[in-house]
Amino acid sequence: MIIENGLGNGNKAAVDDNNQLHVTSVTETIVQDAVRKGNAYNINTGWINLTTTTESAVLYFKNNESPVNGESSVSIDAIIIGIDSLGTQAGLCDITIIKNPTAGTIVSGASAVDMNANRDFGSSNELSSLAYKGAEGNTLTGGTDFATFGQNVGTRGFYSIDTLLRKGSSIGVKIDTQTTSGTTRLYVAMILHRVDGNNG
Repeated sequence: MIIENGLGNGNKAAVDDNNQLHVTSVTETIVQDAVRKGNAYNINTGWINLTTTTESAVLYFKNNESPVNGESSVSIDAIIIGIDSLGTQAGLCDITIIKNPTAGTIVSGASAVDMNANRDFGSSNELSSLAYKGAEGNTLTGGTDFATFGQNVGTRGFYSIDTLLRKGSSIGVKIDTQTTSGTTRLYVAMILHRVDGNNG
């Protein structure tokens, strides 16, 4: 392909002496592109009450998507965790992200997350993936530890993990709030988008 200098011609692009193309353009991120196409989603467990120093499975997500332009992958942009300070804790809340968990009571219980919403409010697209919320004492088995975080109560953590789930892959979140008395409430949210096969 050859691009010629169209300087002075209203319908051609200008190329300067440094071989740089002069254009007026609008740029957008891959995520913004996915939102505009109705392929971006917000997952949120809603509030979960934890009352012990035992680790509990609080979120399970498995990619069951059909292809978009030949691509079924889901990209998880970030995981957000909000934890209140109403209970009494022995220390930091221990958060573990699990790669490809396969079972556990959070899976067999199959309690849908409170929010599973398209980020384009005018789109009718929906996810076919499994998205379950957990509860005190729920388990998550199989898979391997992927990441761990420590978070104070009374805070909101935003974890940019930029992780790809191909069809059939899954991700889980387990949390031990180290609650010695009372109740610690928390929620887990995931910001994610479908990968568009036409984007290369």
